[in-house]
Formats: sequence, structure tokens, C-alpha cells
Amino acid sequence: MARTSSRGRGANGSGTIKHRADGRWEGQVTLGTDPGTGKPIRKSFYGKTQQEVRQKITQATAALDAGTYLEPQKMPLGEWLEIWLNEYCGAIKTGTLKAYTDNVKNHIKPALGAVRLCELQPHDVQRFVNGLQRGKKPLSSKTIKNVHGVLCKALSEAVRIKYIASNPASGCILPPVNREEIHPFEAEEISAFMDAIQGNPSEALFFVALNTGMRLSEILGLRWNRVDFKKGMIKVDAQLLVKRGKDSARELGLPKNSKPRSFKPAPAVMDVLRSVERQQKEWRLKAGPAWNNTLGLVFTNEIGQEIPHATVEHRFSRVLESAGIEAHRFHDLRHTFTVESLRAGVDVKTVSEMLGHSSVSFTLDVYGHVTKAMQDEAANKLQAVILGRK
Repeated sequence: MARTSSRGRGANGSGTIKHRADGRWEGQVTLGTDPGTGKPIRKSFYGKTQQEVRQKITQATAALDAGTYLEPQKMPLGEWLEIWLNEYCGAIKTGTLKAYTDNVKNHIKPALGAVRLCELQPHDVQRFVNGLQRGKKPLSSKTIKNVHGVLCKALSEAVRIKYIASNPASGCILPPVNREEIHPFEAEEISAFMDAIQGNPSEALFFVALNTGMRLSEILGLRWNRVDFKKGMIKVDAQLLVKRGKDSARELGLPKNSKPRSFKPAPAVMDVLRSVERQQKEWRLKAGPAWNNTLGLVFTNEIGQEIPHATVEHRFSRVLESAGIEAHRFHDLRHTFTVESLRAGVDVKTVSEMLGHSSVSFTLDVYGHVTKAMQDEAANKLQAVILGRK
């Protein structure tokens, strides 16, 4: 086939378009001058038609004139994901980093790892997400959301450092995530639970959980210098991280949402913490040199060591079994505190702040059925008042 060519603009952005022997059209454009060699920097664009190539050159030269042109990153997405995990995720929690790494290894790289970073398109991401939902082993909507979130974060970082112009994962349509139904304790279960924890090694911890709504990791990571007995205040600004690996040390991390909070619990909670303090002083005297509470934690074992999450959860299950209470998660103590607080008339904003939720709207979203029942009850009371005045 005869080759034809057309001349583009001059200086920076100048280029030629020619018909190649393989049937494609190729256009070259000058992007500037190499400061080291003084030679022109030229870029080739390819397409099935001359018009397609001309359009690519026009877009590139327009971006060049506007100062927004980005040299496409030809590295595979899989390579960028490894760079992102190793170089840009150093500040996140160990457990979170492991979850990111697992999602990259098990889901993202096998499906998209070979695609060039500069060539990844929104429809590629959408097809990937759809495949997670429709594959031989479909993932839950929540897991799909987490996998997509990791990919979106990695690509957002690539946009920030100008490796790509936009995030191809940002407009993806995800399957709806149905909020998990909460299961707070019923009134009779609360009474049975309070009786059953008497004498349990974690009695004080259970009491604090039920009466503050603190997460298990937050309670296990609570330090004495965050308990103000004079003001009756507790500050939650850390959580005890789950131990990763047999020989790894226990560490403290930021609380969920990285949102520290301070609140004033019921006086009975502070009384229980005073009793824990007295008991810990006795343990310390008995342990002598073996005492090892380097983190200054409130809840420890007899020699000052951190209490494993699994130990508390096992004790919790045994308490429920002994009391004949239906199966609950430890986290249901947090739900119970919230529901009882709302029923007692504590305003939603205060409850939300005590729980450390990201927003009041999130609290309303999770516990909306409770506030709806309270509104119905208030309406009935108001109705009785109005009719009584008649």
C-alpha cells in the first residue's frame, strides 16, 4: 500500500502522520527539547485511521500548550500496586496494610495486573467488579466494596503524583451493600448478663463495655493516663492492635476513623475503674520484677501483660452460655449501650460523639429504627396530652 503523510504544526507540537506497512496510522509530535542532550523529544501516536491519530495529536498538543500534558506511564498496573503498597502505605495500620496486600494479591493483580497503568479504562474496572460478583466464587457486596476501595486508593495516588490524568476506578458502579442487622441485648438479657459476669476475670471490662459503648480494641488499649478521675472523663485515642504473627509485639494504633474522643461516662464506670486500679496495684506488688505493663494499660493480666482479644471473646461466649443467653457478638454490647442511651433520652449527637462515629448521620443510619420508635412513642404521648386537655 502506498504510504502517505501529512505535516502537522511546527515547533513544539509539530508532527507528521503516515500510513504504516501494517495498516495502522502513525503520528509523531514534538513535545519539547531534552535539556541534557538538546535533542527534540518526540512522541508517537497510533490509530486505525488518520483521523484517530490526528485527534490524539490534537489532544496532546492542546494539553502541552495548557501545561497539563502527562507522559503515559507504561508500567503494568501490578507493578504500580507493589510500589504503592511498599512506598505510599507506610502510615496505615498493620492489619489494614495486610488487608490491602491480600486484596491486591488475591483479586486485583490476577485480573488487571498486566494492564498498563496508562491504558486502564473505566470499563476495565467495571468488568473486573462485575466479575467479582458473578464469578465461580462470588464475593459479598461488602468484600467487593473493599477490593474496589483498595484499587481506587492506589489509582488516586497515581493521579496525585501525575502518573495518570484521572482515576478510572472512581465512577465504578458497585453492588449495594445491605447494612448488617444489629442485635442489642433485650432488657432481660442485660439483667442476666450482669448477674453472670460476677466474679469473671473480665467482669470489669464487660461492665465498661456495656456502659460506655467502647470497642473491644479501645478498652484493651485504654491507658491510665487517659482516665481522669477528678473530672470523671475518659479519653479514647488509641486501640490495642490484634497481634500479627507469633513473635510480633503488641502495639497501639489510632482508633477507628483516626478520631480521638473524650466523654464523661456514668459515675459507676469510674467506680469500677478505681477498683481495677486498686487490684492492679496489688498484682504489681505480688509480681515484683516480673511486672510488665510498659504501655500503662488499664486492663492487663496478673503480671501486667496485655489481654488478647481472643481471650476476652472466649470469656464473653462462656458467660452467655452459662446465663442461657442467645448467641451475641462482643460488639453487641456497643449496640446495647447505644440503644439504651437513645431510649433513655440522650440526644443522638451526644451518643454519636461518645461512640466516635464519623458523623451523626451515620449514627442515625445505623440506629434509625430506634429513633423512629422513640418518635412514635413521643407522638402517642403528645396525643394523650392534647386529648386530655379537651
